[in-house]
Amino acid sequence: MCDKDGIDLEEIVRKNREKIEKILKDQKGSFKEKADSTKEKAEDALKGILSLFLDPEIQMHFIRAGMEFLHGIEEIVKNAPMSDNMKDTVEKACEMKDKIIDAVANEMDPKSKPKDKPKDKDKDKKMKKIDVE
Repeated sequence: MCDKDGIDLEEIVRKNREKIEKILKDQKGSFKEKADSTKEKAEDALKGILSLFLDPEIQMHFIRAGMEFLHGIEEIVKNAPMSDNMKDTVEKACEMKDKIIDAVANEMDPKSKPKDKPKDKDKDKKMKKIDVE
């Protein structure tokens, strides 16, 4: 089998089979080494990223940012032009939000005792879904 330039590739491969096999074997080893090295670097990077998210101080920043966002939405809704009936509904929703925040904070507080934490049926009595009228 000759290519367009008249070079017999089969003959070249036959004569150099051992060299070609050695080259392929060496490349296979280097590919594995590169893959292992890349995997190790990825795991190190992931450990670094996870350690950031598991840092309580950073978590507090995200929680504060979320709370600020909710307060901003609340202010927008409170200041939007609406009927008195809708304003009453928004006020109830804001009061409910405060109760929910307190309940979640109480549940998440590691210092709170189990008896301090609201039971499911107690939560239902305190927090009801507000129907929008």
